[in-house]
Amino acid sequence: MRTISKLQGPALRPAGLLARLACLFFALLPALALAQGGRPQVGFIRLVNAVGPGTGNTKLLIDGENMYPKGYKLGQRTGGIGLEAGSKKITVSKDGVEEGSTTLNVEAGETISLVAFAEKIPADKDKPERWGVKILRLKQRAQEKGFRMTVLSVCRNPEVLFETSIQGKDKPEGASVKRMMTTTIDLGNAGGDVTVRLRNPQKILTSFRPDDPGNYVLVIYDGADGEVQSLYFYDPKFVIAG
Repeated sequence: MRTISKLQGPALRPAGLLARLACLFFALLPALALAQGGRPQVGFIRLVNAVGPGTGNTKLLIDGENMYPKGYKLGQRTGGIGLEAGSKKITVSKDGVEEGSTTLNVEAGETISLVAFAEKIPADKDKPERWGVKILRLKQRAQEKGFRMTVLSVCRNPEVLFETSIQGKDKPEGASVKRMMTTTIDLGNAGGDVTVRLRNPQKILTSFRPDDPGNYVLVIYDGADGEVQSLYFYDPKFVIAG
């Protein structure tokens, strides 16, 4: 930062001098803040790609900027995408599917998880029946305690039946999750493998080992061929879909 040793030009009266100095001070505030370690207020967005219909990869645009030109494969999720805090327009698109968008407020230090999936849009006078992208935001609150698993379903089945086996427990625990809703499973002290099996038809959805206390989010969705699939990620603040 350049140091100003003296004022150039004609002599200033006291009032004019104070006004100039005040303008100079406020103009230098951003530089002073950065020099003292100040940083822009940054929040984060995470996208879970569960858009089964359509072709190619799914694109994510934030305020019109393509975050990853190659796009995301079905079942992929992003890490936390850092953004300056404030209002953001989120658009998710895929070839053969009508794009979806939402506007949300990104808060400093917070991570917003979004699940993108597809829904049938009924025919109208201008367009035939088609698939459209929907974006579901996962609401958050304070840090979770212990080991938990939150199961969210965005697949077309009205209800998904599953069971959870936890290493060290004698019997698996049966449960279900309704479409666009969540079910929470207490994983106890964890420390071992957790396996989630679909009950109809019988198949393993996922198996993972929870290393740290917190919430493990399991998203159940329809694959490209309509087969029920899942992915999971760690998010200690996730609570409920909304």
